[in-house]
Amino acid sequence: MPLVVSTTSMSDLPPIDSPETFPGWHAPWPRFDVDWTRAALVVVDVQNYGCNVDAGLGPMLSVHYPEIARYYLPRVTQTVVPNALRLLEGFRAAGRRVVFTRHGPLLADGSDMIERRRRRDVDAVASTGTPALWHRGTFEHEVISALAPVADEVVLDKNTSSAFNSTGLEWLLRNMAVETLVLVGIATDMCVETTARDAADRGFNVILVEDATATFFEHHHRAALSGFARVFGQVWDTERVLSVLSTP
Repeated sequence: MPLVVSTTSMSDLPPIDSPETFPGWHAPWPRFDVDWTRAALVVVDVQNYGCNVDAGLGPMLSVHYPEIARYYLPRVTQTVVPNALRLLEGFRAAGRRVVFTRHGPLLADGSDMIERRRRRDVDAVASTGTPALWHRGTFEHEVISALAPVADEVVLDKNTSSAFNSTGLEWLLRNMAVETLVLVGIATDMCVETTARDAADRGFNVILVEDATATFFEHHHRAALSGFARVFGQVWDTERVLSVLSTP
């Protein structure tokens, strides 16, 4: 069955839900104060397989799903990566914590992944010749060079959507006295959202950065952020984070 891609223009999509755009929401909006000395930037899965137009999913999307590629690839390279870099530089300059996650099998044969994910890779290769994920040690699994970690930044390899389910992320954040997480990365409605909701349920304050995240469809991006904003945390943009990052 051919993929049907929505032709709805971005201007026709509803805005991300917020107290200003959705005043009719019946429940209280998530509210918290941020101590920026106890905040960490979590950079989710900005790896070559999903963020490098010449590797991993980039060539596959361009060949098999060109309409998706025309939206997703520029969104990543022209919006997400530059804004994530600005946030990285800001957090580093302010002396704040930075954590990276990388998604994929830890073993080359993928046997450490759950069966559903292993089947997904088999099906992806059968349909496009390209897997859905790449294992640790491959170029595709590495963080893209533009956002490469530096010394004293934690890099966690996960084989689940939520970074909390297959790494010691929570333990490390507690040890570092972190209470607020600012999340950026790929993909909004997958690993970013799942990690963010999981963090909120564990008692962390969570901010998702709208213009430093992306997924394959704009309406999925906005829907994921809207659902998160109504119940779990807050959705900011890069400028807002940078404007207050150096405050106590």
